[in-house]
Amino acid sequence: MFRTSVAAAALGLARRALAEALAHATMRPLSGQKLADFQLTQAKLAQMALDIDAAALLTYRAAWLRDAGGRVTQAAAMARLAATDGAQRVIAAALQLLGARGVQRGSTVESLYRDIRALRIDEGAGEVQLLIIARELLAVPA
Repeated sequence: MFRTSVAAAALGLARRALAEALAHATMRPLSGQKLADFQLTQAKLAQMALDIDAAALLTYRAAWLRDAGGRVTQAAAMARLAATDGAQRVIAAALQLLGARGVQRGSTVESLYRDIRALRIDEGAGEVQLLIIARELLAVPA
């Protein structure tokens, strides 16, 4: 249950980072255009959305399995790992898009950047999650 909760928290952080990045990119003028007009910015925003949606689906599956009374160990570890690693990537990308504003003490993205670090070690580091996933895979007869 706690791994799924950590995944959900990481999703919230990632979604907020994407919202901040979108707001900045659509407002920030750059070379006579908006930052969002550049294809590399668009690709970065799309990758951020992809990371969030993939992690959300894994998180929802783990929560559904828990509610249904199913075996949730592997699903929760996958959700936790995908959501926290994905959130780290999303928040780092938002930081890049915001530039100096993203690292200003007290800014939303700077705060998210610090917060995601704690979630990445809560309920076991990523390597622990991988071991749990592998253990569950190996326990199931092929």
